[in-house]
Amino acid sequence: MAAGLPKTKMDRWIVISLIFSILFSFAALAADSATATVTVSWTILPFQSLTIAGEGESGTSVISHFDLRTPTPADIAAGYVEEDEALTLIAASNIPWTVKVHAVEGDMGESYDGTYVKPLSDFLVRANGGEFFPITQFDQTLASGNRGAYKLVIDYKVLLDSDSYKPGDYGLTLVYTITGM
Repeated sequence: MAAGLPKTKMDRWIVISLIFSILFSFAALAADSATATVTVSWTILPFQSLTIAGEGESGTSVISHFDLRTPTPADIAAGYVEEDEALTLIAASNIPWTVKVHAVEGDMGESYDGTYVKPLSDFLVRANGGEFFPITQFDQTLASGNRGAYKLVIDYKVLLDSDSYKPGDYGLTLVYTITGM
């Protein structure tokens, strides 16, 4: 017999048993790894964006400036100037959202002769044909919704008192902000 090989049946049996034990161990390990369960999870963070349609500016807040046009005699007789579709915003969010609005200035400016200050409360705003409400310097809810992207068509109305209206340089800076609900 060659050197290094088992010489007896018993020795061969031990070697064969040892080889089978090793093979079965590897097979058992392979079977365990084939049935292993791995749990993978991740967190999707809230994302919100507010964009002025037609402009590249976007973020969680956007700023828009409105200058009141010179009212016509028909506007003065009606008691207001209305600007439908003055602004279009796109609100996008992966969580329920609210868009709020507030004015930067405390009034709309003064008449050319300096004798009249146009009050902030004369400026009204609404989204998507809802009810107009007077703007303030504090955040007010303009619109809200669920996850997704939504178009918000903004209308402005400026009240005019035919008895007290004086021509002037009237305007307003508005800040629109999207937040989670």
